[in-house]
Amino acid sequence: MANTAMKMTDAAAKVKKILGPGGSIANHLTDYEHRPQQLTMAEAVVRALSQEEHLIVEAGTGVGKSFAYLVPAIVHALAADEKVIISTNTINLQEQLIYKDIPFLKKVIGEDFKVALAEGRSNYLSIRRFRRHMEKGRGIFDRESDVNELGRIKEWASQTSDGNKASIEHQPSPSIWLEITSDRHDCLGKECPTYSSCFYFKMRKLAAQADLIITNHHLLFTDLEIKMKGGKGILPNYNYLILDEAHHVETVVTKQFGIELSNTRVERFLNSLYNANRNKGLFVRKNSPTELVDDTWRACDSQFAAIRQFTGGSPTRLVESTNFVENLLSEPLSKIGSHLKALSDAADSEDDKQEISAHKNRCDDIRSDFELMLDHSRRDHVYWIEGNHSRNVLHANPLNVGDTLKEILFEKKKCVIMTSATLSTNQNFDHYRKRLGLTQGRSLLVGTPFKYQQQVKYYCPTDMPNPNSPDFTEAAASKIGGYLKLTHGKAFVLFTSYRMMEEVYQEVQPYMEQLGIAVIKQSEGISRSAMLTEFKQNLNSVLFGTSSFWEGVDVQGESLSCVIIVKLPFEVPTHPLVEAKHNRIEAMGGNPFSELSLPEAIIRFKQGFGRLIRTKTDTGIFVVLDPRINTKVYGRQFWKSINVQKRNIISSIAGDLPNMAD
Repeated sequence: MANTAMKMTDAAAKVKKILGPGGSIANHLTDYEHRPQQLTMAEAVVRALSQEEHLIVEAGTGVGKSFAYLVPAIVHALAADEKVIISTNTINLQEQLIYKDIPFLKKVIGEDFKVALAEGRSNYLSIRRFRRHMEKGRGIFDRESDVNELGRIKEWASQTSDGNKASIEHQPSPSIWLEITSDRHDCLGKECPTYSSCFYFKMRKLAAQADLIITNHHLLFTDLEIKMKGGKGILPNYNYLILDEAHHVETVVTKQFGIELSNTRVERFLNSLYNANRNKGLFVRKNSPTELVDDTWRACDSQFAAIRQFTGGSPTRLVESTNFVENLLSEPLSKIGSHLKALSDAADSEDDKQEISAHKNRCDDIRSDFELMLDHSRRDHVYWIEGNHSRNVLHANPLNVGDTLKEILFEKKKCVIMTSATLSTNQNFDHYRKRLGLTQGRSLLVGTPFKYQQQVKYYCPTDMPNPNSPDFTEAAASKIGGYLKLTHGKAFVLFTSYRMMEEVYQEVQPYMEQLGIAVIKQSEGISRSAMLTEFKQNLNSVLFGTSSFWEGVDVQGESLSCVIIVKLPFEVPTHPLVEAKHNRIEAMGGNPFSELSLPEAIIRFKQGFGRLIRTKTDTGIFVVLDPRINTKVYGRQFWKSINVQKRNIISSIAGDLPNMAD
């Protein structure tokens, strides 16, 4: 115990020497500003790592949480000779750590430590599979555009050091990359002639040698799932884990430990066997009976037509009964599987055998996944369908991931640190702990260094109709037009549905055009980064966005001077996953609204508010159009979550808000 206390004291002193006033970072930055909140968080991280306990930290915007956990992680990894894994949910944060924060800390700290970036194998080029397409003519790509793209990839492959597709200037089409990426089904491991130069295994070797490993939540939980099933896993063994953007953990695990089967997944597999339009595929090369594939195509079309009929045109539907449609797929898939087994047994080379076996494994996976969807063999899962006229997806997701996380994570690792700007509700972490099955460890709330009461004006008009009223959209459009004229754009307008966003856009856009304000609306075909670039470059613009713009977006300065939340971000109660969770809570005697809907909405609300103030010099207005925040008893919890008192809310500035008809 005394030794542990000494280690903690030594680590805390080193961290303070780096992060504190007059420390190494202060000496390397001309615009350094001491943030006591950052040091408070860092000290808590030091304690958790040294005493091997779990920790939850909510760190408000501006705390500088990445340094607050990176510095203690580096100090601990070097002192204890132990790996520390740091996992993020988004690529943006992952790249910030790898290309900005860690290189800076390497200069500042002055000690040599090794860092590795670990990503899923589908991000890495398979040299063997690529050569197979380029040299042996096995590819299904003979169009000029495909040939040109493969040529560009070949040039990149001759120069890349990591084989990660992120470094390809023009990202490859999914259809081509799928054929040449590293694939667990089509991998020879150490028997592969390109094993010594394999990019994927090179990444794993670097990770095994690293002190600090940066990864993402998807890969992290993929690794844990593999190990839970007795496999070797992807990441090296570790005892210390830091989860940034930790509010996404439940969603990621729910998806990771679930199953998805779409018609496009089946069609992609069948095309790899036999593409009738181009007379390409494995069965053509092997002189195999293509009618096996034709039969399965017909079965697939009929199967998913039956599924679409079952949904009745609804974009989502909960599936509560087994065998809700007749199984038309298993028999033709079994016949293909048997033929692939025969081809594999007769293969005259290991390369051929592996390629055929990969197809066999995919065939078996599709069949078993579909049968699971019909017989509901996984208990405590929710089964549901989403889709449209062209794509349908069958889902099976666990209803409660807490028990799983407790078993594979919290009881296995010495220290798990979870941090985000939005983890608490009602100033505590009870909801978060319950959802994740975390019963032990400490928690810490670290407030923002920003002075919101001086930097933000809060508006909530009192004359708005109920959100369920048919008059709400028109009233919202009128208010939005007025606020946007007041700030001359420079705003995010955050919606909870595409339909309402489109309706408000149709009302507001002509008025904005008259004012010389560009309206950038989230839509298919436009990436989030492209929208943000346009928004930042045009000071007189407004961005209309849904879910993906409520978080993870950093726009500093005058460009973003207003955030408008149209409706409180409650999840749609009729979504099958939400409905099933509500049913489960009710069956256990609980209240779905207070135990799930409200806490989740508060966290989302905090994320939306967090877009507005990103630096100590930012100012702006925060508008909530949903009257329930004032008329419902639970509304005060939303204001409390961002530390706003009722006296600070401006209910009406009608004189400042011109009507769009003016």
